[in-house]
Amino acid sequence: MTKTKKIILFLALMGAFLGVLDTSIVYTGTVKIATELHLNSSALSWVQVSYALTYAGFMLVGGKMGDIYGRKPLFISSLIIFGIGSLAVGASTNAIMIIGSRAFQGIGAAILAPNCLAILTDTFEGKEKQKVIGYYASVIGAGAAIGLVIGGFLATFTSWRVGFYINGPISFIMVFISIKVLPKSKTQDEKIDWIGTVLSIFAMTSISYGLDGSPWRIPTLVISLLLWIAFILSQTKVSHPTMPLEIFKDRERAASYLSSLLFSAAGIGFWYYTPQFMQRALGFSPFLTALGMVPMAILLFIIAIKAGTFIEHWGNSRVMVMGFIIVLLSMLELSLVAYWSNYWYLLLGTLGFAIGFALAFATLATSGLARIRLEISGAASGVYNTARQFGGALGLAIFSAFTESYTKISDIFSQSMLIGALLTFVGLILVLILIVPVEKK
Repeated sequence: MTKTKKIILFLALMGAFLGVLDTSIVYTGTVKIATELHLNSSALSWVQVSYALTYAGFMLVGGKMGDIYGRKPLFISSLIIFGIGSLAVGASTNAIMIIGSRAFQGIGAAILAPNCLAILTDTFEGKEKQKVIGYYASVIGAGAAIGLVIGGFLATFTSWRVGFYINGPISFIMVFISIKVLPKSKTQDEKIDWIGTVLSIFAMTSISYGLDGSPWRIPTLVISLLLWIAFILSQTKVSHPTMPLEIFKDRERAASYLSSLLFSAAGIGFWYYTPQFMQRALGFSPFLTALGMVPMAILLFIIAIKAGTFIEHWGNSRVMVMGFIIVLLSMLELSLVAYWSNYWYLLLGTLGFAIGFALAFATLATSGLARIRLEISGAASGVYNTARQFGGALGLAIFSAFTESYTKISDIFSQSMLIGALLTFVGLILVLILIVPVEKK
């Protein structure tokens, strides 16, 4: 690998890491954020949902814009938006400001993520390409765990705001390096499907709002259904759709997108509620919570790095099935230990989750980009990342809706883990029916 390729690899992986880091960095600091900014449980969940929704909603157009205008200008622009948004989150003084700033930051992350992945697929080929996609999946998985640890440390010894203030300078340094190193990108003579983009954003936002926050739940969900139908129909009417439907003609890819959505929806319950359970049920400080998550973070990172080796030995689909099963069993165990208030039992479940999460994440990324044409690689990576990120937003809305009647954190945590196990089980069935048979051919 040449020096230039190594720098490009670093930029793409660092960009992906920043996006997922800011998805999880707030989790261990949620209790302090809520106290300092006077947020109720619904407003606190929307600090995360707003980021996840714009992250998911603009990702499709972000990938498409990379195809049309080139990876380099989109990569640089997204870093600038992300950096400004990060600084604004750090400076927030109330609910409206932090939710709005998180949404703006999510737009930057949305454009950044698919172009990071597309830069890798454009730059590398063959076994080298397979290896760097594995690195990408590893960074995504490890970033979520590392964000928990960093967030807890900062919330205890400095402030939850520091993590966001640091992101700004890092983003701007990456902009400078990108200008110098990234090659001039190929462009395509196409148009942006703005109608499809707007419909997809409203469709995703309305279903999340309908589940968590809307005083008119049923009408909002009906409107969401109509928006989804309108969005899909619109993609058949335009010559350059935001989400080319040909992406879904491959059974393995289609199943990986839906399974990623379900898996991310299940996983968000773990990432969001475990730190709260440790602080409110076990009495841990944010820093002790971070320390309690360190074993899981280390194990997740190690397994994520080794995932490529496992895939070579056993095949992508077998490793994927193993990952789903391990996560399913771990979430069932966590649901039971919610009433025991014992860290060591909790630790067992978190370690199992780390192993399964790393294995499933790496393999889903590989299946999501299987047999894709170069001309729509940006759109395809956008669809994969959209499914993953929207799954998180949708999952959090589902958990909030089904636990709103509970007041004890043990009840909330146990119910959330059960819901997560159910979502994982459905994803596993899809993998067994649609993905495993393809690889056996």
